[in-house]
Amino acid sequence: MQVLLTGATGFLGRRVLRELVDEGCAVRCAVRPGSDVQSLRQFVGARRWSCTETVNVQLSNVEQCRELVRDCSVVFHAAASLSGSASNLVMNSVVPTRSLMAAAAEERVARFVLVSSLGIYGAQQLPGHATLDEQCPVDSAGHLRDPYTYSKILQEEVAWKISLERNLPLVVVRPGVIFGDERGALSHRVGLQLGGLLLRMGGRQQVPFTYVENCAEAVALAGFNSGIDGQIFNIVDDDLPTGRQVICRYRKAGRKLRVIGVPQFATNWLARFNEWYSSKTEQQVPAVLTRYRVQAMWKPLRYSNERAKQQLGWHPSITFDEAFERTIASGV
Repeated sequence: MQVLLTGATGFLGRRVLRELVDEGCAVRCAVRPGSDVQSLRQFVGARRWSCTETVNVQLSNVEQCRELVRDCSVVFHAAASLSGSASNLVMNSVVPTRSLMAAAAEERVARFVLVSSLGIYGAQQLPGHATLDEQCPVDSAGHLRDPYTYSKILQEEVAWKISLERNLPLVVVRPGVIFGDERGALSHRVGLQLGGLLLRMGGRQQVPFTYVENCAEAVALAGFNSGIDGQIFNIVDDDLPTGRQVICRYRKAGRKLRVIGVPQFATNWLARFNEWYSSKTEQQVPAVLTRYRVQAMWKPLRYSNERAKQQLGWHPSITFDEAFERTIASGV
């Protein structure tokens, strides 16, 4: 089967490529001019590389996208910008998605798999200790969170609109916090990095991790399982740790961390003070911490992966304990 993969040189994309080839696919990889294709080749190995084709393309160009998706049965769209201004993220994530999906619809691709983000949910609307699953609403005010979240919300809006209007089968995968041997587990869901200091927010809340190898397996399954068109799948691992436990694990591994813990009850107070001080200085001191962000990021919640298990047949093949040990051993 011929498939298309975008974002193949990325942290997740390289593992997805490996999964797809191992499933017997011939994989066409859309890469930006100047991408480190040699590193990708070394990562997947000679055997898998023989089943891989790379194409330099600008995904914002519909004509180039049409050539790219021709003869492909499934499109896996994992390319995305992670940082930058809201306008840049929209240009680099939303616009390419629109062009690629339009081309996929023209070429009658059998399925389009979009890699989105668990972060787009409106978690601030849920009561504490509730379970966040696929039934939870998307954040209606993502612009109050951060540019990345806002761009992913817009990206999904575009994707669902084109899917409906152009009759393009769509499956959306929403991974949690992806970590692994190139990206450590001290994410913003644990706390805020302020120079060499970690401001731990709360600490008893679960962190919705997914190990990169586990996540790649889920993305690949989303391309081939029957009867799942129009579905959304949250991808988080089992046995999720709390923020406090993540820090303890790093310390037990010999990492020296400078941490200031902010109890859950104090997070809103700290955010209110940051908002006030930012306003007082006429935004010369930015409101890095807001009450909206506190409720969206650090509220104590539970996270369900039951739909992925039942409909994708996915189960995290690598436990969190083993994944964390691998990550620590890699030095991140």
